[in-house]
Order: sequence, then structure tokens, then C-alpha cells
Amino acid sequence: MRPTRGRTALAPETFRPRAILRTAVVAADTLWIAVFVALCSLRGATVRAYWSAAFFIALFTACAFVYGRLAFIVSDGGLIVRTVSAVRHIDFADILRVDVLPGPLGTSYAVRTRAGSVQFSSLFGGHERLCSLIVRRAGLV
Repeated sequence: MRPTRGRTALAPETFRPRAILRTAVVAADTLWIAVFVALCSLRGATVRAYWSAAFFIALFTACAFVYGRLAFIVSDGGLIVRTVSAVRHIDFADILRVDVLPGPLGTSYAVRTRAGSVQFSSLFGGHERLCSLIVRRAGLV
């Protein structure tokens, strides 16, 4: 590791949606694929049943894709937010504040920057550490 501004560079840390959530979504997708295959072997299955199974296959496949791609990466260079459609780099100097919003189904975090905001929730593994790293490195303490 090379020194950066008088300190040792730290390895980037990646935060993703919890593995149990990603696993549950893939399991639901697999279940609906099995239901569709079972419908294909049944005589008398309605067209509506096929469309319903196809809908859930599309829904859970899309969710698996989104949860598989989504990540927040904290490095010495800033915060990198990876979504399905983009990779966004945010310098720590551009972070204005972090709003923490506790709720009945978990905690939501809003990282306010000069260029807009990004959000994550307690569905992310290590969400408290992610929040504290962002706050500390952005100098908001």
C-alpha cells in the first residue's frame, strides 16, 4: 500500500445487499420457474396461469439482477455507487451530510451531495459501518 496524504492507503470496502436477501430472491425465482415447468406438464392449465407464472419469473429475475449489481464501494478516492444502469463516483469533499431515518422496517440513509443524493438502507450488510465510513471520510464528524 502506498501512502496517501500522510497516511496509508486502505483497501476499498464493498457493501452489498445482504446475502440472505439475494438468496431469497433467487430462491423465489427458481420456485416460479419450477411452477412454470409444472404448468407446462399439466393438462388443462389456463393461459392466465401461464401469464401469472411468467410475471413472477420476470419480477424475481429483475430483482435478482438489481440486487446482484447494487453496491457501495468506499475507497480513499471517494464513494462509488454501482447500480444496474450506472457507476457513480462521489468525492468525499462533495458530500454535504448524511441523513439517518429510522423506521419500523429498518433504517434508511440518505447521502446528500452537491450533485444530488444517493440512498441505501439496513438491507445492506454492514450498513452502520458504511454510514460511519462515509461520515468519517467526508469529515462530517
